[in-house]
Amino acid sequence: MNHQQLLSVIVPCYNVEKYLDKCISSIVNQTYTHLEILLINDGSTDETGARCDSWQTKDRRIRVIHKENEGSSYARKTGAESATGEYIAFVDADDWIDADMYADMMTALLTTGSDIAQCDVCEIFEDGRMVHRSNEHKTGNFEVVKRTEGVLLILEDNKWRSWMVNKIYRKHLFEGIEFPKGRGFGEDFIAHHLFHKASQTVYLHREYYFYFKRKGSITQAQNIPAEMKSQRDYSDAYFDRYSFVKQHPEYHSALASVKYMTNCAGIHLLRNMIVNPQYFTSDYFYAKSEQLRSISLNQGDKLGRRLKIDFYLLKISPGLYKILRSFYVRIIRVTNRLKITDRPISRSLYDIFPWWQ
Repeated sequence: MNHQQLLSVIVPCYNVEKYLDKCISSIVNQTYTHLEILLINDGSTDETGARCDSWQTKDRRIRVIHKENEGSSYARKTGAESATGEYIAFVDADDWIDADMYADMMTALLTTGSDIAQCDVCEIFEDGRMVHRSNEHKTGNFEVVKRTEGVLLILEDNKWRSWMVNKIYRKHLFEGIEFPKGRGFGEDFIAHHLFHKASQTVYLHREYYFYFKRKGSITQAQNIPAEMKSQRDYSDAYFDRYSFVKQHPEYHSALASVKYMTNCAGIHLLRNMIVNPQYFTSDYFYAKSEQLRSISLNQGDKLGRRLKIDFYLLKISPGLYKILRSFYVRIIRVTNRLKITDRPISRSLYDIFPWWQ
């Protein structure tokens, strides 16, 4: 194995003092030792910054960057711009990795001459539950996937996910990539662009990355303002994907599924904007409406009956749609209060896409 290639590992850190030691320990104890470890303290208000500084005194490979809070996506951007390695990897500060993760992935990457390496992920819940995403756990078991197939797999968002943390990238892939500031689901905005720039990907069929799904993390927020922001970010990310696929004919086989997800996320967001208007501007409601109106629905496109009704009402007039949907919400609120019905008037991402968890 070639240990001369420097791998820069970027760890965005925000209020993770309880989890940071386990995460950093798993990185510094990698069997692949030629690492540069960048801890990006994203304006933490707890002891995270101090813990980062303490780790810097323990290991000369660690460098700490303190910055104002701008979200995990911009923390990754800061890390990518500051990295000096030819290869870049990311780890979330509440997760941890297998000791052989980078040794095995760098071997596969360099052996095959690929631009991206990725591995499988094991999801760990606070109650101890583990969700395995792979049935294959043998070291050295990997496959090479060419660019077009790789992008299609990312767009499918099933077998391959947009996660940045289970991958190693050649640094040059990030040239010209715009990290979305202050957005959740930052990976969903940029993953397809990165894979589009890569000539090929090597995929390792083993769970090296342990993704800790804790309550209160960005993807698990349960309060209404956070949920509304999540839905906005998710919908905008999927419209970006739809626009990308429309521009690239080689990926048109994914158009139907991307269109479905874009419409689904967008219409549910509009519904929730009407239920919770205090979290959105009127301008954004009409901007999102115009995005959806720009999408053509062809015969055979998958979309539920109720969503189709919303879609075609939007096509007629966003203003009319808003009036009719607001009237429907008032009726449901009254009938729920009178215990005639028991219908939810607002839905979370978990309700809309149960598999998304």
